[in-house]
Amino acid sequence: MKRFLKNNRYELDDRERENTWYAIRRELNPDGRPRWFSMRAMRPALAGVATVATLAVLGVWWIGSNQADKLPTAHPVLVAEAPETRSFEGKALRVALDEFPAEKSTILEVAVSPTPSPVGISLSGRILDQETGEGLAYANVRIRGTSQSVLADSSGAFHLVNLPPGQDINLVIMVLGYDPLEQLVKIPHEGPFEYAFNLNAVSDQTLKSFDVAGVEYRSVNESAVTDALSRQAGVVSMQKNGVALSPKPSAFAPNSQTVTEGFRSLGSVTGGTKPPNGEQVELMYFEHTGVNPFVATEDDSLSTFAVDVDNASWTLARNYLNRGMLPPKDAIRVEEFVNTFDPGWARHTDDVFRFHSDGAISRFGNGYHLLRVGVVGKTVKDEDRKAANLIFVIDISGSMDMENRLGAVKESLHILLNELGEGDRVGLVVYGSRGEVRLEPTDISRRELIVQAIDGLISNGSTNVYEGLELAYGLARKHYEPAKINRLILCSDGVANNGGSTKAEEILSLVRKASDEGITISTIGFGMGNYNDVLMEKLADKGDGNYYYVDGKKEAERVFKENLTGLLQTIAREVKVQVEFDTRAVKRWRLLGYENRDVADRDFRNDAVDAGEVGSGHQVTALYELKLAHVPGSSDESEREGPAIRIGTVRLRFEAPAHDTARAGQVEEIEQTLLLSQLTGDFASGTVWMRAQAVAAEFAEILRGSYWAKESRLADLVPVADGLVAEMPGDPLVRDLADMIRKAADLQENED
Repeated sequence: MKRFLKNNRYELDDRERENTWYAIRRELNPDGRPRWFSMRAMRPALAGVATVATLAVLGVWWIGSNQADKLPTAHPVLVAEAPETRSFEGKALRVALDEFPAEKSTILEVAVSPTPSPVGISLSGRILDQETGEGLAYANVRIRGTSQSVLADSSGAFHLVNLPPGQDINLVIMVLGYDPLEQLVKIPHEGPFEYAFNLNAVSDQTLKSFDVAGVEYRSVNESAVTDALSRQAGVVSMQKNGVALSPKPSAFAPNSQTVTEGFRSLGSVTGGTKPPNGEQVELMYFEHTGVNPFVATEDDSLSTFAVDVDNASWTLARNYLNRGMLPPKDAIRVEEFVNTFDPGWARHTDDVFRFHSDGAISRFGNGYHLLRVGVVGKTVKDEDRKAANLIFVIDISGSMDMENRLGAVKESLHILLNELGEGDRVGLVVYGSRGEVRLEPTDISRRELIVQAIDGLISNGSTNVYEGLELAYGLARKHYEPAKINRLILCSDGVANNGGSTKAEEILSLVRKASDEGITISTIGFGMGNYNDVLMEKLADKGDGNYYYVDGKKEAERVFKENLTGLLQTIAREVKVQVEFDTRAVKRWRLLGYENRDVADRDFRNDAVDAGEVGSGHQVTALYELKLAHVPGSSDESEREGPAIRIGTVRLRFEAPAHDTARAGQVEEIEQTLLLSQLTGDFASGTVWMRAQAVAAEFAEILRGSYWAKESRLADLVPVADGLVAEMPGDPLVRDLADMIRKAADLQENED
């Protein structure tokens, strides 16, 4: 909700804070207690209460004196300000009020009958999915005909007490996304008993068909909960309080609270019945940075930006769509959709960077060409990667207990540990309400000790990210080795709500300072609801690292296993790109994405300006839409009409990282000419990799509501994406793209 409050609009200034503090102090005694808490002020009220209480006790005493034989036990009654002390048969309670005179204190002993405890039978049960055996979180269990009900816990377990022995009861069980169940249960005459209840998922509902570019597709709307509770194999069986529990779901599996219907049914953590501001998932913090315009080349021929190799926006969008929701427009960053995909350019192991470029007539803009400019970083073989000093910084605050986020963090770190090798060391810092060093940097050869520290993490407290990062950077500085990779890996939902600083500026300043010292940070996001995408991205940007979002085990393996060397070993920092378009060849141009990576043209060679970082094997793609101009003949051979016409120049400027001890801090600049001949004919004649990135860009443009895609429909992208899958059957990301486009088209069509 606070994402709408810009520039600390509702934050008190220093004078307002001071005035507020003094106003509070005026209401306090010198000892710090409120004036209304003074016992002197309370005495008149207590005296009146004591008088009424005395009369009540005398009535009890009179009744008790006539029925003393019926009072086998005693319950204490407290009386104050009584004129005398009386003693009755039974146990006594001595009353002592701090500020009352001793002579007015009263000891009263009275015997009363206890309320007999009801004798009943207890039922321990579990609500399960009929098909998978998974526990169903927060199911409602009610005894028909009574007001007695209970809510199951996150594993589907519940407990009913004081059931009538030997009788039959009707249990009504309801959980979102499942058919209600009414079950007759016979209560035994003695002892507790156990029961398991299996529920069937709500059947799919076929919605209306709609025509997609001449091909009919059927829209199937599964229950959002059924869709979210993906069918995952159990991993372990356990016993709890004598009740058999079914295999637990993966730490990455969301529960019913995390989907749209779940939030609306269970209510908002902010106190309402649904998330504020009309959002589908509450407390998701994103920031829209605008949409790049078309620029006339004669007004500005330079396009300058910092590189970006993150892909968190793509994974977040996939998570939303898998839950049956369109992602918020503010969550979409076009460049991260584009750079998720392999551009198809050759990899190399020698030069730090190599340029590539190509293009074609644009499929998505009539009369325009699509230019693709690429930079490929050198690949460092896994066996040649430098040893790393890694500090895991783990958010263990209460919010990390949602959706078993901390469980997903543990699984991810285990994947990472399995990929580390000789010379690598791991330290562990956690933060909840306070930061704490759990493990000093430990050699990977002592893997059991590291695993034990990770497995022992438990969620609790608020989120003191500043103190956690302070401790982590202190640990990294203490064990810093110039010839090694020195990096923090932050696993969090990005929410900062406690500690010395919760202001992003102060946290980012801490990160920037450490980065300049050679200690970088990568941020890994987890969770839906109460998630801060803005802070996580900025931490990685300022910390010379990468930002990823993990929505499942496959993504965790991609980040921590397949891309480990790229995650850890930076080949260049402060990487900036500048494209200069030739005014005689290009009338106007537009860069797709990179809005929040914009760099002033004059700062391209200002090495004090923060830019982007590139890791081993990373590839950066920038897509431009161009309106070409007729180029008249020229006496200059290099600019004659035909294939050799120059349309622009691309430049790259970067700095060697700290662990490259032979070149650390050295700045290098390279450039390459862009030619008209690199723009092929129609869109279909372009490479399949170019077309995949172009479709991903158009998908992102539509999702974020770009003005330049206002005439485009998601449904029109479905057959194009399906065609890409047919051409690239072995690429899982292309399959994801087609699946996401289809889901988004269905959702958009149903909304319309």
